[in-house]
Amino acid sequence: MGWDECLTELLVQLGDRGLVAMVKMDGERQRSRWTVLVSGEPLGGEFVRWDGDDLNTGLSRVVARLQERVPGLLG
Repeated sequence: MGWDECLTELLVQLGDRGLVAMVKMDGERQRSRWTVLVSGEPLGGEFVRWDGDDLNTGLSRVVARLQERVPGLLG
């Protein structure tokens, strides 16, 4: 499965669990051009955010934080 299919599947899973997810690339920034943000009711009104230059790293870190904050969220 390619990264585009994995990202799509991840976003669908998050949405199915009542979360809002955003992946943004900001070409105007010199550093931390990628932003990954997840919010929603399962997080109790809070959010998980990551900014950096390696999208794969960011997605991994956000997923790890989501699993810590909401055990059993992804499976």
